[in-house]
Amino acid sequence: MTRLKGAPEALARAYDLALLDLDGVVYLLHEPIPEAAATIAALPGLDCDPVFVTNNASRSPETVADALRGMDIPAQASEVLTSAQVVAEGLRERLDQGAAVLVAGSDALRDAVEAQGLVATTDPVAAQGVAFGLTYATTWRDLADVTIAVRTGAVWASTNVDATLPTPDGPLPGTGAMVGAVATALGHGPHLVAGKPQPPIYRAALARKSGGRAIMVGDRPDSDIEGANKVGLDSLLVFTGVVSPRQALALPPEQRPTHLGWSLAALTEPHPELSWNDAVDYVECGGWTATLEGDEIRLGGDGDDLDAWRALCELSWAAADTTGRDATLAPVPDGDAAKRLLAD
Repeated sequence: MTRLKGAPEALARAYDLALLDLDGVVYLLHEPIPEAAATIAALPGLDCDPVFVTNNASRSPETVADALRGMDIPAQASEVLTSAQVVAEGLRERLDQGAAVLVAGSDALRDAVEAQGLVATTDPVAAQGVAFGLTYATTWRDLADVTIAVRTGAVWASTNVDATLPTPDGPLPGTGAMVGAVATALGHGPHLVAGKPQPPIYRAALARKSGGRAIMVGDRPDSDIEGANKVGLDSLLVFTGVVSPRQALALPPEQRPTHLGWSLAALTEPHPELSWNDAVDYVECGGWTATLEGDEIRLGGDGDDLDAWRALCELSWAAADTTGRDATLAPVPDGDAAKRLLAD
């Protein structure tokens, strides 16, 4: 019955591939997350290969790998999968060899398109396809050319539809905001969206290892985790990015992970089994118990803090699904340990 799964040994041992989001998981605004380098270095010894999966289409796999190595994170270009590569592969599948493609995006996007045997063009009327990805130099003229090309019959592929992108100044308009402008002019969106949470980038990652069992590791429930659920992959939600454990209590079904971790290091750790009672009104995890009492979820016991949040998430999600109860109700502490945890 449990949504959250246990693992008797290091979690990564259960998988052949670990699909790793970058910002918020491996680094945060270009600063490496402390546990990331050691965790990624340990994956081969656990028979699990990393694949760095990113919606960012502005950098080539080689550039991404160089940047990671500059943070002392072991990475090879062959282990990087960008949404630009997936856009190019999608257009190649839909167009003839040598077809003209209007590239509205970075040099890395143009290189990915040309590597698939397609020809980049600046003529929107001649274009049979459009590869769209945001750059900081995107102009109204770029959006207009995309509109003309698609209206003329070109296949429109976008690297992602992320509404915002993280910056030191906070979230700012992302690719999805620009896609929305073109979609408003056209009356419809792209024919293909490559990046998370859409399936193409996950399928491309899985193709790196035939028959491999994969887990998606991400910090964004609405992107990393939702996409994994769409294609039937297990997932690990980490709290080094945009979501806190308390926010995770209210996740809708499509955004719930199968594992929780403070950081990427959770791949190298065992995960406890959760236990329900027969009446389905309390969950045990580690030394903690989360109990549904009327309109309250009470937390009691003691132990590892993350086990408490695992129990709370499991019960909150079940309560929301079975009773329609508001899963955002604040948990009520029962005992000093719970008071300390919920006050933090």
